[in-house]
Amino acid sequence: MISLEEWVDIVSLHRQGWGIKKIARQLGISRNAVRRALLRGGPPEYHRDPRPSKLDPHKDYLVTRLTDFPDLPAITLFEEIRERGYAGGISILKDFTYPLRRKRREPVVRFETPPGHQAQVDWALLGRHELSGTVTPLYLFTMVLGYSRALYAEVVTTTELETFLALHVRAFAFFGGMPEEILYDNQKQAVLAHTREGARFHPSLLAFAGHYGFRPRACRPYRAKTKGKVERSIGYLKDRFFCGRTFRDLADLNVQLQLWIDTVANERIHATTGEKPSKRLREEMLLPFAAARPWKAPAPVPAPPGPLFVFAEVKVQERPLSVYEEVLS
Repeated sequence: MISLEEWVDIVSLHRQGWGIKKIARQLGISRNAVRRALLRGGPPEYHRDPRPSKLDPHKDYLVTRLTDFPDLPAITLFEEIRERGYAGGISILKDFTYPLRRKRREPVVRFETPPGHQAQVDWALLGRHELSGTVTPLYLFTMVLGYSRALYAEVVTTTELETFLALHVRAFAFFGGMPEEILYDNQKQAVLAHTREGARFHPSLLAFAGHYGFRPRACRPYRAKTKGKVERSIGYLKDRFFCGRTFRDLADLNVQLQLWIDTVANERIHATTGEKPSKRLREEMLLPFAAARPWKAPAPVPAPPGPLFVFAEVKVQERPLSVYEEVLS
């Protein structure tokens, strides 16, 4: 039986014109469950079942996980306990964990762009952690293509301009090309000021854009939701990849992240497009990366002696690294 929360979501989405198939995919439930909910004359009624639940052996585990990580989505918990032998459905899990999970924000309306037209870029702070004996901030760079929703992400220890541009190059190489334009928030590496004539971009970014043949664009001040695709992608990464994971060091983090993007993020059926990002990426018609004018990346900073980016204590293996923080503006 569906939960009251699911019933409200189903009725609300159906009134907005969503079809049964789309609602079922969005909420992670069966089409028959959606049909039954729409045929009901009111909210679901619940009666205590005296029989043991298939979820009972896993309840202590779920409580522990949500105590440590209250942002874990139900689908992630469902996948975890299935590996531990759970043979039930996801609805009963949602009912049990709903009081323990943080309430999810309402989805926002997004404007679609044609193939090859736009990418969105943003930073997110993943907290401060001890690396090589020094407390160091970790930053998540994310670029998402507007049409396909294909994404590239990497974690670094600095947001300086040289790193910012080098991350663009690695993203272009990953996608195999460049879009017509890239949308930025008001981060200092991109936008120096807003004037009556429009945004004043960093000269180095403009030179870089000229080499790679794209146009930089800036969100209007106080209109950060304009770049909702990349913000949603950052939230997706935090929920499904970072939350509850552990990493030996920064190199291990990025290896795991790249593998997960290749095998999960860009291979899932996207809730908005209804297709895999990897499939739509082939339709993007990007300017080929091989056709870009040459750009010489700045020389890397020499590494200090000894192991680089290693978490100082073995305790990191016992206590998962929590990286659910704020999006940088």
